[in-house]
Amino acid sequence: MEAMMDAYAAKAGELQEETDMMLEVPKGNFSQTALNAVVDAFNDALDAMGFEGDYPEFTSDQNALPIEFVRGLAMMSDAAAESESGVDIDLEGVRSDNDLALLASKLKRLAASPKFKAMMADDGGEPATEVDITVASAPEDLMMERA
Repeated sequence: MEAMMDAYAAKAGELQEETDMMLEVPKGNFSQTALNAVVDAFNDALDAMGFEGDYPEFTSDQNALPIEFVRGLAMMSDAAAESESGVDIDLEGVRSDNDLALLASKLKRLAASPKFKAMMADDGGEPATEVDITVASAPEDLMMERA
């Protein structure tokens, strides 16, 4: 069982690496101040989604956004599009503090968007119903159920 779990974990890691390679990682000269403005807005949007907005602040200037932050921003971009909030979050072309300021502004607008909040509050459909799961104790029981 442990070997199977290890194999699943390894496959999940491979899939995450493949996904990460498809993401565009913004590169430029980003100041700590501009980066943390984006983090604050990102955390506000996470809160609006019903998640704990706890992405940590940056402690120094950066030349590229960390991949885990890019993953979160890509998720936010998808959620913005799905909610039809009118907020377009695109990381393409983010290369400067001015670009980060625009991104932070868009994330703040998304967090305040009524359409976005409504979609995040919606459970997505029908209420869950109880499912009866029974385990047959013998092959004969399975045959009896079919009759």
